[in-house]
Amino acid sequence: MLNLNQLQHFRFVAETGNFAAAARKAHITQPALSNSIRILEQRMKVQLFDRSERPIRLTPAGRNVLNRIDLLLHVARNVEKEVSYLSQGLAGELRIGMTSVSSASFGGIILGKWLAKNHRMRVDVTVADTLVLMELLRAEKMDLIIGDARDLPADLSGIDMLPITSQEGHAYCRAGHPVLALPVISFHDLLPYRFAGSHFPKAVLEHVAQLHNLDTPALIELAIESDNISLLRDATMNSDLILLTTRGCVRNALNANLLVELPVELQTPGNWYAVTLKNAVLHPAIPSLKKAIREASAEA
Repeated sequence: MLNLNQLQHFRFVAETGNFAAAARKAHITQPALSNSIRILEQRMKVQLFDRSERPIRLTPAGRNVLNRIDLLLHVARNVEKEVSYLSQGLAGELRIGMTSVSSASFGGIILGKWLAKNHRMRVDVTVADTLVLMELLRAEKMDLIIGDARDLPADLSGIDMLPITSQEGHAYCRAGHPVLALPVISFHDLLPYRFAGSHFPKAVLEHVAQLHNLDTPALIELAIESDNISLLRDATMNSDLILLTTRGCVRNALNANLLVELPVELQTPGNWYAVTLKNAVLHPAIPSLKKAIREASAEA
């Protein structure tokens, strides 16, 4: 395999036509540089310089090599910079897991602001429920996840948790929905229209049923359950379904008057945490991402 230092020494000699001048550019002694060129010639099995003339001239083989090494040295410098960026957490890829609601509510905002300051980073995001994300994290297939506090494990000894601001759950319907014609709207009025929502923990539906004196959580019939918030939102805008989610997930539809927030209490705060493994070797970019998460939480 060719030695990049030797190729650089060759380039210096080709530029200067003089071993002494090339040695000064390379910050090594002239004998060391001459030896470097000699080893390179032996390895390539060609003579690169005609040493019988002054200044030293390239042989035809040497000219051919010179035409090729500029690109090679350019690629090598870029690889060296990339490795340096990676070691500083300024380049590479992070594998992030988010729940459907956290990704739609604030995940994109966090990653957008973070990537604006980390131009060489890329992120692969998996959207799933917290239990699935925790399995992937423990298998070290995720660098960081944002999980629902209600589904995080009771034993927290092996993980680090960074709290993220909570968001209340609300009920939404399309503009022009028949229920909006009622003078007073209760949760019971919503039941005939059925619901759309993400895969809620069992405790959430039990809480809503108890809050509104329903005989059983089964009365809260979910016509669509999905981790795709865009699908849930669009289905609600094109039907009489009632969407159960956070305001952050539908902010644009609310601002455009495509969805309407219904005046019913759910009292289902979503509390999320950014979670990493304690004993894993973390990507050096994780601290800056956690800082971005803290800043986004403070602004929320």
